[in-house]
Amino acid sequence: MIRINLNDEDLFGNDAAEHEPEEIFTKYIVEKPESNIFKDKNRKIAITRAYKGDGKSALLRICKMKISPELSANDVVLSCAGSELAPTLQTEDYATFTREWKKAIIERLANEIGSKIGIAWSDDAISLVEEAERNGFKRKNIVSAITDRLKTTIKVGPASVETKKVEHVVKSLEGVVKRGIDEGSLVWLFVDDIDKNFENTKLQRVRISSFFDAILELSLLIPGLRVRAAVRPNVWTIIKMEYESLSKIEQYMCDIIWTEDDCRRLLAKRIEGYLIRKGEFAKIKPLSGNEEERQKYFIGFIFNSPLDWAGSTRPAHVVINTLSKGRPRWMIELCRYAATRALTQKHEKIMLLDILGDLTKFGDRRIEDTVAEFKSRCPDIEELISAFSREPEELTTDALFKIIDNKILNHLSPRIIGVVGTPTKLQVAAFLFEIGFFYGRRDYGPASYEHFCFSDKPTLFKARTNIDDGLKWEVHPVFRQALEMRDIKGREIHRVSSRPRGRRKY
Repeated sequence: MIRINLNDEDLFGNDAAEHEPEEIFTKYIVEKPESNIFKDKNRKIAITRAYKGDGKSALLRICKMKISPELSANDVVLSCAGSELAPTLQTEDYATFTREWKKAIIERLANEIGSKIGIAWSDDAISLVEEAERNGFKRKNIVSAITDRLKTTIKVGPASVETKKVEHVVKSLEGVVKRGIDEGSLVWLFVDDIDKNFENTKLQRVRISSFFDAILELSLLIPGLRVRAAVRPNVWTIIKMEYESLSKIEQYMCDIIWTEDDCRRLLAKRIEGYLIRKGEFAKIKPLSGNEEERQKYFIGFIFNSPLDWAGSTRPAHVVINTLSKGRPRWMIELCRYAATRALTQKHEKIMLLDILGDLTKFGDRRIEDTVAEFKSRCPDIEELISAFSREPEELTTDALFKIIDNKILNHLSPRIIGVVGTPTKLQVAAFLFEIGFFYGRRDYGPASYEHFCFSDKPTLFKARTNIDDGLKWEVHPVFRQALEMRDIKGREIHRVSSRPRGRRKY
């Protein structure tokens, strides 16, 4: 009999991939097509653009794992957070920041390369070793003993002799790094959280944007340099609107998109990894069938799947994916909430009511996350969201504009980056659509419909000749219960409202 403890904190793994032990992380990673782009050694720069909880750190970690077996003895891999490299400047001069970013990156690479050199005989190599030792990257070794013996004798008088150690001054660490990389060898630089705790000030905009110009210039100066980094879309939108030079970086951007199939794979992997770690996997009979059925099999150990969802049945991963907006971190957090409730209700498996039971608390946290993410774009975002409290979950374009006019624009003048002056109702709607607060819906019949997010139709609310493309609007389910919204019949929502089965596209 397979034994699973729903109260086990290890059941779904860690929310944050960067905090997961290697032996656990490797058991449940979901390798998406984006990882092929990141591990491609012919690509000098690759930057993942994704929101909090979308798997940016996991993608960088997977890339490091994938390139590891292919590294040569002379290749170097350096991984750090943006805060470790960021220049501590107070100036808003863009050129100064760019130079300091380059200097910080070069010095870090020099330290890393120097720390890997064994016996260094060339001036450059010795300089790198000494640079590494000065910064605590390497213990003194035989190279230091050799440099200690490099003396020059200076005659001060007929009978006096003074010895002085030769100082190896590196006038251009940039040149040293270039020479320190053998022909054909690579230096992989991974920089995560470059925009951590970003605030929309002039200083921070200069600091973040100049980083991208710095890596672009360094990639031209150092042929073997490969840079992999991550940035949030909202931060990127802010800085690219101000700095024209960032248009050259756009070609290196890679967006992370999670489909329902991806979420099914991730849930199944997490559960399978748990069974392996707990020694329960050996009790499972050999599995046959395709990969999708295998994944559903593992999900069935934890969830009472399929679930009765809106008068029909839907796989558990579809419900979890919908309520978590397709973000892996939110998905795992929701699973934990559901598992805890299932345990208190003495359920052997997670039921639909366990998933929905704590949705108000979960929705409150998602509103907090959304405000934290997009406050740099719109300082009044919390009030924009609160305006929809106790409003219908499904809105026509006219009804949407009425709420924006009566509950937002009649009371405050919100500031949205990229909008000159007080935004219009179209511009407020466009912003809320872009951040995923609501999505578009088109009905094809009584039991068939399709959802559209911003990436599907980015021109909505912006083209005067086609404002809404004939769509209605639905506030995302994750926010509805926290905002005490009302269903299409005007009733207060105490749970996620029912939806007929149809084509979904979140």
